Amino acid sequence: MPAGIFKDRLIFVSILSAAIFNIILWLVVSGKFGWSLEKIPLHFNVVYGIDLLGSARQLYVLPLIGAVLFGLNIWLSAIIYSREKLYVYFLVFASLFIQIVLFVALVLIIAVND
Repeated sequence: MPAGIFKDRLIFVSILSAAIFNIILWLVVSGKFGWSLEKIPLHFNVVYGIDLLGSARQLYVLPLIGAVLFGLNIWLSAIIYSREKLYVYFLVFASLFIQIVLFVALVLIIAVND
């Protein structure tokens, strides 16, 4: 990974923020639900109410998707940084946005389960 990518403060803060959000996702899922096989509501629809039940283990997919997309975006950013910085900004901001959306989804799932 080129060291220049971390010299840009906006890129660095976005990467750091996305990584922190992903770590928080992992900690919240493991702290709230553990590795339980208990059935919990995984999806709520305003019209029909709870429409998907599943194991609490299935919630680990949220931070996993976030981590995979974060890693992919950072890898692509490192490859194209020297050629096109605008695309790097899009990628790192997308990583941060994805982590925030996943965090909000997890908070809503926790709210449905309380």
